[in-house]
Amino acid sequence: MIIFNLVGMIIGFTISFGIGAILGTDAEGPLMMILGPILIAMDVTYRLRSKGGHLYIPSRGGSLFFLPVWAFGVLWFVLGIYDTVQGGS
Repeated sequence: MIIFNLVGMIIGFTISFGIGAILGTDAEGPLMMILGPILIAMDVTYRLRSKGGHLYIPSRGGSLFFLPVWAFGVLWFVLGIYDTVQGGS
C-alpha cells in the first residue's frame, strides 16, 4: 500500500502551479480546481494499471490515511469550485 506518494503529490502540485502560472493566477480556488482532476487521473490510472489495483481497497492503490487519493482529488476540486464561486483568495 502506498500511504503517501510524495513524488505523485509533488508532480501534481507542480503541474497545477505551472498551469496556474500560464493562466496568470495563484489563487487557491483555481489551483485546487486544477489539482483535483490531476490527482484523480494519476491515482485512477495507477490503480487500473497495477496488478490487483482496486478503486476502494486501500491496500491495492494509493491512499492517504486509508482514503483513496482520488477522493482527496474530488474534495480539492469541489472546494476549489466553492472557493472560486465565493470569491475567496
